[in-house]
Amino acid sequence: MKVKVEDLHEGCIIAENIMGLTNYPIMKSNTSITALHIEVLQAFQIDYVAVKTKKDDGSLFGAEALDEASINEERQERTSIARPRTEFEREYQDAVMFYKNEFSNWQSGSKVDIVKLKQAILPVITSSRIDQYVHRLHELCEAKEYIAHHSIAVGVLCHLIGRKMGYDDGLCTQLSLAGVLADAGMAKMPMSILQKSTGLERDEAIEIRKHSIFSYQYIMDTPFLKKEMKKAIYQHHERLDGSGYPIGEKGQAISMFSQIIALADMYHAMTSERLYKKRQSPFKTLEIITEDSFGKFDIVVVKALQDIIGNLTPGTKVQLSDGQHAEVVYTPPTDVTRPVVKRMAAEEILDLSKQRALFIERIL
Repeated sequence: MKVKVEDLHEGCIIAENIMGLTNYPIMKSNTSITALHIEVLQAFQIDYVAVKTKKDDGSLFGAEALDEASINEERQERTSIARPRTEFEREYQDAVMFYKNEFSNWQSGSKVDIVKLKQAILPVITSSRIDQYVHRLHELCEAKEYIAHHSIAVGVLCHLIGRKMGYDDGLCTQLSLAGVLADAGMAKMPMSILQKSTGLERDEAIEIRKHSIFSYQYIMDTPFLKKEMKKAIYQHHERLDGSGYPIGEKGQAISMFSQIIALADMYHAMTSERLYKKRQSPFKTLEIITEDSFGKFDIVVVKALQDIIGNLTPGTKVQLSDGQHAEVVYTPPTDVTRPVVKRMAAEEILDLSKQRALFIERIL
């Protein structure tokens, strides 16, 4: 039977040779699967494998078997989702692919080439359609390529927040580069952690917390990033109340640039699909951040992100959390994520600031 690689357990037995791009199998039939084998399959981006119904200890393997029709349908759906449909999406996907290739090089010991990275992201952050896509960045994200998508998206969000806060174009570009490179240190993490489809164990979480230090080490000697941007990369998981890492700095010791990267990083992570969680509404996410992160971020940075994501113009078509479509009528300046809307089917006016069980799921 064929199953998803993510459903494999240690002790499963491979039923047929698994081929890669060469004439020799990556894994031979009758191989008894270990955690290392699963890591290798994920590294080679193998999605499905044929396994025997019984494990090596004689017990039945209870994963859901997939037929060829289901596998082909899922592959076609994934391909159609990934295919760029507009110029912005093409530029975004190109930047993601560039980052993915660079990340692989960093894993092999190569240095960060900031000049080439800047060339790769400039078409995205200077696009005339960037404002139209800010609500959809999380929809473009693919769970299996999360780090590449996340890094480019964080760079885009940093650029937008910096612009909203009044920084000039040069500084916004520097801030965007810092956002893209904030997770470069993930290249030093074990593949078993990077591709894990469940939450991290305590020791794995401790290991992941080293990534901001590694990110800083990658760029600390480059002349192409300002000193304050290097500091921002190092500090992007610090919080004003001292609850962050790597050293628990607090208050004025944490730069505004650090907080911009931190907020962009948190927002995109919460809205995006991951191997172990579904994506979440940008509007609900922004509410959670505003309510739960009081004292962790400067209110100026939070307000900038609110103004970017919220403050929808009248006539904007949206989908509500109950699946109904609606049209924005008015956005109160004090509660930009909860405008007054009109249901398109029932011609009913709803004030989302009073209908707290409902929220905007997505922009149509």
